[in-house]
Amino acid sequence: MAPGGISTRQKSCNACVKSKRRCDKQIPSCGNCLKRRFPCSYGGKSAMQSHSNSASGSSSGSVASPPAVYESSSALHNGFSAIFDMDLDFPDATLHFDGALESLLNSMADNQFNDTDKLSGLLGRDAQTGPSSTSKSLSRIDYSKIAPVCDDFEPWQLTDPSTRICYIVNVLKNFHTTFAQYKSTIYMHGQLYASNPPRWILQAFATCVLYTSQTAATRGFVLKILQENVNNLIHTASGTSFTPREKLARVHALMAYQTIRMFDGDIALNQQAQNDMPIMEAWNEELRKIRDNLNDVFELDMIELRKKQPESWERWLFAESVRRTYIIGLALRTFWDLLRDQGDESDFGNWEYIHRWTLSRHLWAAQNSFDFWRAWNEKPMWVINAFCFDEFLRTGKGDDIDDLALVFLVLSFGLDEVKTFCYETSRRLLE
Repeated sequence: MAPGGISTRQKSCNACVKSKRRCDKQIPSCGNCLKRRFPCSYGGKSAMQSHSNSASGSSSGSVASPPAVYESSSALHNGFSAIFDMDLDFPDATLHFDGALESLLNSMADNQFNDTDKLSGLLGRDAQTGPSSTSKSLSRIDYSKIAPVCDDFEPWQLTDPSTRICYIVNVLKNFHTTFAQYKSTIYMHGQLYASNPPRWILQAFATCVLYTSQTAATRGFVLKILQENVNNLIHTASGTSFTPREKLARVHALMAYQTIRMFDGDIALNQQAQNDMPIMEAWNEELRKIRDNLNDVFELDMIELRKKQPESWERWLFAESVRRTYIIGLALRTFWDLLRDQGDESDFGNWEYIHRWTLSRHLWAAQNSFDFWRAWNEKPMWVINAFCFDEFLRTGKGDDIDDLALVFLVLSFGLDEVKTFCYETSRRLLE
């Protein structure tokens, strides 16, 4: 019999079950929860879940559906810069959510999922001005699936490909390489800067290409170009009087430079990256102020979601890139602090906000408006709310997972578990 008279087979507390830790079953709080200042409860719903349900029930949002505009492929050549060379603000807000699944495979076998967190999102809706909420609602318990990656980190794990931290760090350290090879990353679409690319993007791309192809004879010259381009970026892109497109471009450029300097191995470059971290954080925070965080329609089901077509492929692509970039910017700083042993468990920072993005390999992979609209009408899509994958795991398949979702699924459940999910649901083999 669990505390409170609730009959259950579960002996360990809810938090220890979710984080897969050994529970000493002490009452009113076990040793792990007491040490980490987690709410401790046994069986049934925790206080966090009850609060989440009440919060979800009191939230609502509705937006008139924008007209469905079928964009021709020619819009690609002159649409992005014209659409986003104006100063726009997007509302931001927060929403409480329930904890993650007990485990990926148990979720697949037992089919036990939360119903309080429904699909949400008006993907790429028209830009609207409005008050921006600054309240924060998430705590460590909400990241119980991800937190152990940081809490249990040991340097040797970086050499073991089977560990979550090794997988994630390898993704982060190769952003500049991916950019040089494909002019895209998991947060920056390859067609985002197809027309009239900002000079900062051109300089960053050229630097990444030079760096990835450097030799011992050219290294000194390449690093000189790197430093001059970083200095030029910081000198010309500082301030707030920039268009949304320019604000996004400067973050993309600086993140490319940062990943080079953070993971090069040269102590001087490492220190330069550390010195410029406050600038990257400040610029990334500007993205939070302009992003469309998909607040207004979080209770839509899949059928209703399809009816909320974005005004254009270009607008959706830009808005989605902003959402993804902001999240990766936070992750880059968090793991950098972890590797430097500079993390502060008591400071949750902007992870306390609700962050949302669209999980859809089909939408993100679209290279033109025709492919995008076809995917919008025929392929599944999910809006991930606060890293809760319940709805996706219940209805999605491995073929639906894009590279950004793959990162956070591995963080939440482990690489082998995600590989198993992809293979069992769609016969997709991950590298």
